[in-house]
Amino acid sequence: MSRAAGEYDRLASESEDPALRGDALLAAGDLYQQSNTSEKALDVYRRYLDEFPRPVEAAIETRFKISEIYKARHDDSLYQKELAEIVRTDAAAGSERTRRTRTLAARSALVLAEQLYRDFVAVKLRQPFETSLKEKQQRMDATIDAMNRLVEYEIADVTAAATYYMAETYFDFSRSLKESERPTDLQAADLEKYEADLDETAFPFEEKTIKVHEKNMELLHAGVLDEWTEKSLSRLAEMMPGRYAKNEVNSDFLGGIDSYVYRAPVSQVSVPASGDAQTPTGKPNQTTEHPVPMAMNDGGVKHATPQ
Repeated sequence: MSRAAGEYDRLASESEDPALRGDALLAAGDLYQQSNTSEKALDVYRRYLDEFPRPVEAAIETRFKISEIYKARHDDSLYQKELAEIVRTDAAAGSERTRRTRTLAARSALVLAEQLYRDFVAVKLRQPFETSLKEKQQRMDATIDAMNRLVEYEIADVTAAATYYMAETYFDFSRSLKESERPTDLQAADLEKYEADLDETAFPFEEKTIKVHEKNMELLHAGVLDEWTEKSLSRLAEMMPGRYAKNEVNSDFLGGIDSYVYRAPVSQVSVPASGDAQTPTGKPNQTTEHPVPMAMNDGGVKHATPQ
C-alpha cells in the first residue's frame, strides 16, 4: 500500500494535467494514511490544499482528513486549528457551499464549542463570589452563543448536540449556584437567607434546563433519534421521572423530516453591581454584603416550519 502511495505521489509530481495531479495527490494521501505513514499523508494533503483550494468541498474534505490525523495523535492544538479553518472556509464558500461542507463545518464547530462548554464547567463559584460569578457568567454566555450558532447549520445531529449542551449549561449554572462556596463571616440567620436566595436564583435555570431538553424531545418526534436526544431523555427522566421515566420511545413515536430550523435562547444574566446587591426578587439585600445573581431574563425557544 505504501508503494502504491509512492507511485501516485510520483505521478502527481510529474504530471502536467491539473486534474490528474489533484486526483493522484488525494489517492496518495489516502494510501499513506491507510498504511499508517501519517507524516507523508500530511505532506501530500498539504500540497493538495496549496495547489487546489477549489473546489471547496474537496478542500474541506482534505482538511478534515488532516484534522483526523492530528486527533489520532492527540495534538489538540493543531486539531482545533484545522477544525477552525474548516469552519472559516465553509463560511466563506458562498455559492460553493454544499450540504457536505456545511455538515463537516458543523461537526467541526461542535468540537470547538464542546471545549467552551468544558471550560465553563471547570469554573467553580468560590469566594470572593462576585469574581468567580462574573467569570462563570461570561463563559456561560460564550457557550450558549456558540451552541446557538451550531443550530444555524441545520444539521440534525449537531442541532441535537447543541440543544443538549445548552440545557446542560443551564443545569451546571444552577448546580454551581447551589454548591457555591459560602461566605465565612455570616451569622446563622444571614447564612440561611443567603442560601434561600441562592435556591431562588438557581430555580429559573433548572426550569430552563427542562425546557431546552424538551426541545430535543421535539426533535425526537421529528425523527432525530441519536445519542443526544437519548441523553436529553435520560436527563428529563432524572428531573421529571413522573413524566418521562415510565414511557419508552417506540417506532410509532418517530416521524421523518429532512431539514428544519431551530432557534434557542441566548443567556442574559444580570450581575448586581458592587455595593448595590440585590436578591433574585430585585429587593435590596439588607442582611448580607454577599450578593447572589439576579435571575436571568426569559428567552424564547421555538422551531420554525421544516423546510
